[in-house]
Amino acid sequence: MFGKQSLYLVLGGRLETIGGSEFEDLKKLQLVGIFESFDGAEREWRARAQSSVDDAQMCFRVVALHNIISPTDTVAEFLDIHQVSEGLRVDENTTVTEVCRQMTKERVSAAFIIRGNKPIGIFTERDLVRLVVEAPHGWREDIISNYMTPQPTVIEEDALIIDALTSMQQGHFRHLPVVDAKGALRHVISIRDFAFKDRP
Repeated sequence: MFGKQSLYLVLGGRLETIGGSEFEDLKKLQLVGIFESFDGAEREWRARAQSSVDDAQMCFRVVALHNIISPTDTVAEFLDIHQVSEGLRVDENTTVTEVCRQMTKERVSAAFIIRGNKPIGIFTERDLVRLVVEAPHGWREDIISNYMTPQPTVIEEDALIIDALTSMQQGHFRHLPVVDAKGALRHVISIRDFAFKDRP
């Protein structure tokens, strides 16, 4: 079950390559300690990093533990604990310009195209970049349904949260619509929902 206590783990080890992101030997990782605040973890991380500054392959990291997942945790339980967005929703006949305007106003990186309360597509910042490079003249005033990614992957509230994360990882996307039993959009899980809660 998800909890509200914020815990942070500081660990370190040698990287496979200088500037890389993977540790050389997981069995040799140094588990420095667990801290109740990000500030405490950050102070320890900085001290450890400074002490190993002459070893370019040595790397220390802070890992958030407050979102530890149990195999039985559901999406609904995750939503009960975390304040998750209901998602920016637009009609399929809205112009691309208006959708971009709303995304800017709401400071979000994705909009969901809705038909009868059900998500039929998604439009993201990546789609906008693609339009700028590839789309024909006049796309700004065209309707969003012509440029959305159709049939976005969704997950139901009673599904396991680990399945939600697996879908996002395997599909290489950052937003996952949560729907009810009738397919209506309820919330949107973002990869940011699993980031640090009290980082300064």
